[in-house]
Amino acid sequence: MINMFILRTNRLVVRSTKKEDADFCMDIWLDKEMGKYLSDPPREKAGDTYLKWKEKVEIFQGCYYFVAVSKETGDYIGTCSAVPSEDKIHWDLGYAIHKKYWRQGYATEMIKALIDFCHENGAKKITAPVAKENVPSNKVMKKLNFYVEKEDTFKKTGTDIVYDEYVYRLDLQ
Repeated sequence: MINMFILRTNRLVVRSTKKEDADFCMDIWLDKEMGKYLSDPPREKAGDTYLKWKEKVEIFQGCYYFVAVSKETGDYIGTCSAVPSEDKIHWDLGYAIHKKYWRQGYATEMIKALIDFCHENGAKKITAPVAKENVPSNKVMKKLNFYVEKEDTFKKTGTDIVYDEYVYRLDLQ
């Protein structure tokens, strides 16, 4: 069992993912609409990798996985993750919000908490890849003062879909 982390914002508790949260995570990541701009495969192509992840989610394997839960209702809002470099200077973020909560400021709030977590754990640089087509997510990055460090592409696992992406960067003091 890893250390369980709990981050708090005005409306959210962002906490380490537990086994019982795994179905919610996969429901977002593997969903045709909610997971559209993620590298995760469509549900029908997910395979054993996700079943294995579900069993080992509480064991740290180079990635901190979090779920965001509403303080008011206890409802799941979204997921996020942070992957540190070996020296913990550079951290890479990923995130997804359940479609019921899109365009309500939750991504911004959740990522602010994740930035603080990374900074408290030694981050000097944070990056986050975002599909160019994902207009709302690009707006979140800009709102949080990230800038485009480079342009790249990624392939959605299990498909022939290739997305152009921006790799955003935030430098911390």
